[in-house]
Order: sequence, then structure tokens, then C-alpha cells
Amino acid sequence: MPNQTLRFRKDGSFHILMISDFHAGAACSPKLIDGVEALVKHTSPDLVLVGGDQCLRGETTEELASYMARIMEPVLSRSLPWAAVFGNHDRETDHPVELEMEAYKTLPGFLGEAGPEEVSGCGNYCVPVFGADGSPAYHIFALDSFSEVRDFRRNFGLPETTRFQLPRPMCSGSCQSTVMFDQAMWYYSESLRRENEAGKKIPALMMMHVPLPEMWLMGENPEECEVRGNKREAVCCSELNSGMFMACLQRGDVKGIFFGHEHLCDFDGTYCGIRMGYDGAVGYDMSAHDDLRGGREILLFEDGDIETRAVKLIDLMGLAAVRDPAYFEGGSMYHFRVL
Repeated sequence: MPNQTLRFRKDGSFHILMISDFHAGAACSPKLIDGVEALVKHTSPDLVLVGGDQCLRGETTEELASYMARIMEPVLSRSLPWAAVFGNHDRETDHPVELEMEAYKTLPGFLGEAGPEEVSGCGNYCVPVFGADGSPAYHIFALDSFSEVRDFRRNFGLPETTRFQLPRPMCSGSCQSTVMFDQAMWYYSESLRRENEAGKKIPALMMMHVPLPEMWLMGENPEECEVRGNKREAVCCSELNSGMFMACLQRGDVKGIFFGHEHLCDFDGTYCGIRMGYDGAVGYDMSAHDDLRGGREILLFEDGDIETRAVKLIDLMGLAAVRDPAYFEGGSMYHFRVL
């Protein structure tokens, strides 16, 4: 991992901006970079998290790095540290995500890594944030959440005819994948190892692209979970549960879990004491509503507390944040304007 140490500010806070879902195809909207610039300028983050579905196109490390550098110019020009995970659509591009990870590592400020070879996925890693005494005061866990149910068939050696989606589903019936059980084991073991090394339990934040099933449960119970924000589409989580949320509860260190993936949801809430939320999606080249597009600001505190809020481009940029119809393939049903 690069020699770039993350530290809490003198006031005991650490500011994070999370953005995701660039969906930056070969001719992405130029408003994407303007949006990233507005979010970075407004939040002045100490760290930027990129939550998946970058969807870059390219066949070489150099091409992918060049594309990412263009989109992340507001981050790179300020010499800000950043980290990233992959989303379901990142595995539908013309290159493996492992190559894209190598491209990220050539760019300034990137703190991520592919992760242990024996653990499923690419992009499972932990970044520490150090406190005033020079010891880790918070951990940021990044996890790969794969693509669709075909990942289960391949990873588990199951026949192609194996059915994961049934007529009466537990959640929304989505075909999405999720983090695997061995990733939950890796998180649990790594969290425990770092606690033993530090001599104390260290609070943590977790980032992945596809939401956990508990996010669906929270969305179905907004009053009980003190949900804030908008839910304009289903929570497209997996029908299989890896046990990641239970692992977080049992370890007792994770204070918040944040996701990309849903373009028409920006809500957050609390379930079993863990804050969960979407970052709202920042891209212009996919289904999205102009009044929801943006990112999520996450404030960590050295005493273990966490605060978060959605940040909307429409509030920062006004009508300049509204999509140019010439750069969208989805039709008028998603062209939602706030005037």
C-alpha cells in the first residue's frame, strides 16, 4: 500500500466523500467531471471513496489509467487520497477488473489493492485512519461484491441450471451477486488481528457496491430504522446472504456500511446500531433523476462516532446539474428535473 498516511484532523474529525456509478462509457457526459468537481469543492474531503460501476473502457493499463485520471481530475489535482471498489457492471467491460486495479495503482493518491489472493474477488483491503496518538483510530474496509448470480455458479462449482431466484423471494428477487462467505471470514479475521495488534477494538467503516440484504430490510421498515432520503426503486441486493452483516455485528467494530449501485435511491438509516446508506450515484449516462444525483459525505470522529448526509448536485450547481438529453440512452422516463 502507498506510503500515504490518513490522519484525523486536529478537531478529531475525518471527512470522506463517497461517489459511485460513473457509467463512463466511450462518450460519457462532460457534466460528470463538473459534478465530481462540485462535490469535492463543497465537501473538502480528507479521502474520496469510489463505490463501483466506474465502467471504464480500455484494453491496456495506460488506457484505463488515462480514462480514470480524466474523471478523477478534481481529486488528483488536489492531491487527495482515494480508494475504490468494483461494481456489477465493471465486470461487463472489455477488460478484467484486475487490470483496472493495476491502472488505479499507477495514479497518485490511490490507497487500494487487489487484496489476498486466497480470498474471493478483487479489491478486498483495509485502510487505517490514524488518531492523535499515532495509532489506528478507524478502519475503512473495502469489499468486492461481484456482479450477478453467475458468480455463485462459477465460485461454488454449481450447474448452470441452479436457480437462485425463486417465485417468492426474500428480498426484491434481484439477480445480483454479493460478497462471498470467505470475504466475511477475511473481514472478521482481519478486524480481530488488527484489534489484537493495537490492543483495543478499532471502529470501522465498510464500503461495497451491491447492498447487503439488510439494506432491503431497512428500506421496508423506514420508521423503525429512522430512514432519511429517497427510495424510488427496489433495493437490488442478492437473494443469498453471506453473513457479512452478522459478522459486523459480532465483531462490534463497524459503525457504517455504504453502497453504490442504486441510481434512484439516496436513503440512509440505522439497523441494529449500524448506519447504512446509498451514495446517490454521480453519473449522467444511466438511469438517474436529476434531483437525486450526487454523493455522500461521511464524517468519522476519533471517539468512534459517525455522521453522514447526502449531497446533491442540484443544490450545488443549480440547473447546470440537469442532464443534457444528448448524453443519455435511457429516454425521457428518467429525465426528472427540479425547476
